[in-house]
Amino acid sequence: MKITWYGTAALMIEEEGFRLAVDPYVSATAVGMSDEQRYNDDRTKALKNADAILVTHGHFDHIYDIPTLFKDSTAQIYATKTPCESLTERGVRAEKITVIAPGDMLHIGPFDVAVYQGRHCRFDAGVIRQTLLRKTTAAHPGKLLKLWKRNMDFPESGETLFYQLHAGGKTVQLMGSMGMDESAAYPTDADLLILPFQGTGEPAKTVAPIIEKLCPKRILLDHYDDAFPPLSSQVRTEDFVVKMNGKGILTEAMKVGKAYTI
Repeated sequence: MKITWYGTAALMIEEEGFRLAVDPYVSATAVGMSDEQRYNDDRTKALKNADAILVTHGHFDHIYDIPTLFKDSTAQIYATKTPCESLTERGVRAEKITVIAPGDMLHIGPFDVAVYQGRHCRFDAGVIRQTLLRKTTAAHPGKLLKLWKRNMDFPESGETLFYQLHAGGKTVQLMGSMGMDESAAYPTDADLLILPFQGTGEPAKTVAPIIEKLCPKRILLDHYDDAFPPLSSQVRTEDFVVKMNGKGILTEAMKVGKAYTI
């Protein structure tokens, strides 16, 4: 299985020539970067080649680009009710969408995908304070408000998912955000956990109980980048990576465009 990160939570997971895109949003790299500028990028070309699309939840940085990237594609989209409604409102044809829910078992190409209830992390006082005090926020208040409104236009509605994918004899767990549902019985000891590392003031503290509960053999971090400035910011991962490797869990912050094999 080959996994490539394209910024934010956008992933391409490949097995037997089948390409499964997850949350295919194309990151901005500067304040005020237009959609046209974002789409004129090698990441866009790579993501558009997907054979199917898996959505973890409905926030804009997970689904906003789907109507544009896959306008002429036959790729099937798998998502819960709220993001499906958001996509339909923005012109995605109903026949291209499959509504899913926790408890489902999907068979997408060579992938067996188990769907679990997840939970979105709560934007705590620390991350709100960090956002408001950044120089880029003070310099671009209008852009910040526009992005915040866009996020409100793409609701999550408590539908964040946790996926477990199995293909080629390997198991990968994929979280939509840094949260777990207390009532869900998650499997453990996966070959790989893909973990979003952004959304709270202390992400290392937030993910500690998640790792303790799931006991993954390996961790790859995504969604730690400055994907939609000034609302987002780059999160330091170095200390966390060193700590996890010291505990014997091979951990790495993914690099954009680099393929990881398990």
